[in-house]
Amino acid sequence: MNASAPRSRDARALAEAGFAALLKAVGPNRGRLLLIGGLVPEHLVHSDEPHQGTNDVDILLDIGLVYDRDGLDFAWLEQALETAGFVTSTPNTGWRWLKEISGFPIQVEFLVDVPDNLDQEIALPGAETLGAKNLRGPGPALRDVHDTVVAGERATVTGIGGYLSAKGASAYWRRADKDLYDFAWVLVADLRSGERRAARAVQRVLDPLRERDRADALLAVCDLFSGPDAVGATTYARLSIAAGGVDATENLALDAVVAVGAFRAELAALLDDRRIGP
Repeated sequence: MNASAPRSRDARALAEAGFAALLKAVGPNRGRLLLIGGLVPEHLVHSDEPHQGTNDVDILLDIGLVYDRDGLDFAWLEQALETAGFVTSTPNTGWRWLKEISGFPIQVEFLVDVPDNLDQEIALPGAETLGAKNLRGPGPALRDVHDTVVAGERATVTGIGGYLSAKGASAYWRRADKDLYDFAWVLVADLRSGERRAARAVQRVLDPLRERDRADALLAVCDLFSGPDAVGATTYARLSIAAGGVDATENLALDAVVAVGAFRAELAALLDDRRIGP
């Protein structure tokens, strides 16, 4: 996360341009870069409520378990970053890369979700400098993959099930304002659309028996939206206003309460069915 610059619509457009430059450089390997994070919500749902945008690009890599990595080689990605004009954000950080566009620093972060070395940077095989930050949470995004277009370039993005599974768990474990906001924004838009795809999409990618901790975290983050004064609801309302929302703060908070509450109730029932079995 590029903490030195605010999230905004203009920043989003520049972040997309930076990601498009990297996609051009990686060429046929672009399908190995899974877009997650703040650029994703508007690829999942349509909403008249403006999204706050983002100022960075989060990319999830699939590196498997430690004993399966010997055959991997990420030299192509490191070379593509250099070709596209990216440099490491600091001399000692290999998972954050920067490129200046129109005088604005665009930050690309490479993430993985594996059991070893939690919260540490993992060196990527075949690369001299490039690494990936190992975070708890985003793994389910790899099970829900779709094609999209970013700044005119074909890209791979996680779907609504993978996104909410990853974002919800991360939001609970990290309690970052931007995670709570993005999580609720997608659910509010999904409920307003009348499609209500969210809960069933999550059920398809999350196994409550093998991933009890993720399922529990996803339900628990919903409890942060239990009422209009709860931290999740107030965070959503505040950041919605900052994004250009015109509704009253209390109405925005209630939107989050209703949408997240409906999602939680449906998801809990679906997960219980899977735990019980036929």
